[in-house]
Amino acid sequence: MRFPVASVAVAALVLVPAAARAQQTPPDTVSQVLRQHVKAGVSSATYEAARKKHMAWHKAQKDPWAWNVYEIITGPDTGSYLIVSPGHSWAELDTWQDKLGAADTADAQASMAGTQGGSAMSYWTQLNAISRLPAADAAPSKYLTLTIFRTKPGSDGAVMAAVAKINAALDAAKYPVRSIWYRLSSGGPVPAYAVVTLRANLGELGLPTPNAAVAASAGQATAAELTKALYDNVESVTQELLQGRPELGYAPPK
Repeated sequence: MRFPVASVAVAALVLVPAAARAQQTPPDTVSQVLRQHVKAGVSSATYEAARKKHMAWHKAQKDPWAWNVYEIITGPDTGSYLIVSPGHSWAELDTWQDKLGAADTADAQASMAGTQGGSAMSYWTQLNAISRLPAADAAPSKYLTLTIFRTKPGSDGAVMAAVAKINAALDAAKYPVRSIWYRLSSGGPVPAYAVVTLRANLGELGLPTPNAAVAASAGQATAAELTKALYDNVESVTQELLQGRPELGYAPPK
């Protein structure tokens, strides 16, 4: 993805842990995200075989972290991959790095040598208070729409307040599509936010937009007011579609 945020390491998040919307909002968590390009002249099949080999190393180490893999299927980075480990505390990042970090890097270099055309690491904080989380028992989404907002300096409070109001309007409209918001913690120009929208299939791309759903429920004036409150604080927006590739990832035994 070569828009202002992701071009310097961003890339988003995602990963989507299964957390239910409850009376008490669950604590925010951190996702570690690696955006990886396939080296020019190397086939996707060769890269994917190398990725599977490295994930076998995670399994052999009894890695306690899950690693979700997504293929980017629209936009300038089509054919690249996101490798995401979601749902951590900052302390867990240090613990994992101390135990497995160096060995992970060494095996990745050995297993995937010659297949990578560039990698960029980033960390994103999942903002549960302004997300419309999926149910805990929801099936994994086959597709994710990733939208990244480059926002104005000093606008964090206004952005989060605007998103919270939009989500309240979507709840009132019984909008069926769930979405998870993140804030970039490290890995590119800040402030930056991302929203991951869960899609069961490509047909869901044709559903009414959130703005249209709010307009139908609360009126066009309300929808325009809520949208303006967000976009008054936004400098640029970019979007791409991700397809889940669970066969390339790793999930620790339950």
